Amino acid sequence: MTAIAGLLVLALLGQAQPSTYYWRDAAGQTHITNTPPPPDAEVLQAPPPPAVEPGKATHTEVVRPSAGLDGQPQVQLSPGQKQAWKSLEERLAKARSEGDRQTLQAVADSLFSDCLWGHGLWARPAAPVLAVALLGLLGWWFAFGLRASLRAPLIAGALLLGLVLAQLLLNTMLYRPQAARLHQNMVLLEQHLGLGKALRPEHLRLLQQHYQALKQAADPLQPPWRFPMEVKALRAALKQVMVEP
Repeated sequence: MTAIAGLLVLALLGQAQPSTYYWRDAAGQTHITNTPPPPDAEVLQAPPPPAVEPGKATHTEVVRPSAGLDGQPQVQLSPGQKQAWKSLEERLAKARSEGDRQTLQAVADSLFSDCLWGHGLWARPAAPVLAVALLGLLGWWFAFGLRASLRAPLIAGALLLGLVLAQLLLNTMLYRPQAARLHQNMVLLEQHLGLGKALRPEHLRLLQQHYQALKQAADPLQPPWRFPMEVKALRAALKQVMVEP
């Protein structure tokens, strides 16, 4: 059952994420949606801020994150990233001035998805699946010449070893990079909410609790389904904070 649950989690992780569409209607109103725009809409080029890559060397001004996880490195932005975040802040300010809750949530959702699956992270769930398949195939190959009573234990042991390796790959190659990118970019989002908005202390504490839970869920000793659950909880909290900071 554990093996089946783990493979199901990996399959869900590999599912394609919904696209985000930026468009302007006939009245000149800008929209950000997860569904294609109507035929008469003017499609705009998406300007989402690039997700900050942990450990990427830059020589620009250091952006001081708000208090978060112990040992969290400071984030440095390139000039292009600074401009992208400034554009995002202007977009959020316009949405807040117009009371456009849908745009506030859609922008946050787009950034959240980019942190999870951008820059090639979408392909990494394949590595744990391949590890299970490869170890299972090797176990079957070694057991092929043995008597029947030894085949099943050898194949089962190879699959179990494959699941252990898959868990390590899942956490090191996917969960940990996702947790770091989410934490860093959500902290940056806290500083670019638009109209000079700042998070209330209770909302700041709520997000910090989710960051801590996300980091703990990325530990290899945690069950593989805990991290997606924490990601879902953080996404819901972020949408709440975006609308009512």
